[in-house]
Amino acid sequence: MKPTHIPASATSPKGVRPPPHSRSWACPPTLTAISAGRPPSWTPSAVTCAITACPPERIHTEQFSALPAINPGVTPTITVRPHQPPGPPGDGPLITFARSGITTPWSPAHASLLDLAEACDIPTRWSCRTGVCHTCITHLVSGDITYTTQPLELPEAGTVLVCCSNPTTEVVLDL
Repeated sequence: MKPTHIPASATSPKGVRPPPHSRSWACPPTLTAISAGRPPSWTPSAVTCAITACPPERIHTEQFSALPAINPGVTPTITVRPHQPPGPPGDGPLITFARSGITTPWSPAHASLLDLAEACDIPTRWSCRTGVCHTCITHLVSGDITYTTQPLELPEAGTVLVCCSNPTTEVVLDL
């Protein structure tokens, strides 16, 4: 997707015609433009500056993109099979990663269920590790958890944010 072309106008300060709802090219002193989620090819700073005549230092952008696939692709990659975590086994409730076929006792040496999954080389998506982004949301097949850090928004019933949760009973995760 490409940005909308705005035809040039001889009367605009940056060679761009103002939007129909705009009355002035002056950038109000309290205006800060924010552009989030646009592809890099859109160059939102340049487009926004041209439209609003705001200085570039008052334009804030944040780029988002799709997550990399965790499923095998057509190119060869080194695959590490899921395994028991290194070190002595824990003495807590059993944690079962159903898709991976791994069952291991919980150990408080792991900060979260995500930390345990990573120690077992179980493919898991994550981003924030604090319950904000919900990238790590996983179906909870059975068991109960507690959140070590309260998420901004609780996930739907039957799911869990593995990045900030610990088991309170035996748990089966759809990982």
